[in-house]
Amino acid sequence: MSSGPVLLVTGPPGAGKSTVARLVAERFDPSICLESDWFWTTIVRGAIPPWLPAADVQNRTVLRACAAAAAELALGGYSVVVDGILGPWSLDLFTAELRRTGGGVHYVVLRPPREVALARATARGGDERVPGHRALTEEGPIRQVWESFRHLGPYEGHVVDNGAFDPEHTASVVWRRFTEGTDRLW
Repeated sequence: MSSGPVLLVTGPPGAGKSTVARLVAERFDPSICLESDWFWTTIVRGAIPPWLPAADVQNRTVLRACAAAAAELALGGYSVVVDGILGPWSLDLFTAELRRTGGGVHYVVLRPPREVALARATARGGDERVPGHRALTEEGPIRQVWESFRHLGPYEGHVVDNGAFDPEHTASVVWRRFTEGTDRLW
């Protein structure tokens, strides 16, 4: 069995990552949508809010586990769409794990304008994407994370401004970019 491709879908809170990642994963067969948020929910005690500088070791550990899971699933022949806050500052964790799969790896950043992302994220209210863990709706951390995606240097070409798009249209744009290889890392 050949290794499946991996598509990393990232961006700040309110970018539409979770909805779009699932819609894109539905276009593959077989496929998996791997939500990185789930890995944080497994921390029972001692969790540090991931946007704080003190969370760096925790974040790298959790993302390394998510990357290892993505690699194993791809090696099992699945096309894997990973949904999460995976900025260039943590991309090395994924590339280290995913290189061993021999499959293609794609990286797309959903980045609507800050006020659009903020409006979307705060409108979620107390929604629970993962049971027992509320969605981030606090304005301060949302703004902080959006700012971390503001200037992506060599990854700026991987950005999709989906501020005016609905999830279906955004998924179509991401799918087209995937099939054309626009966001392929290797």
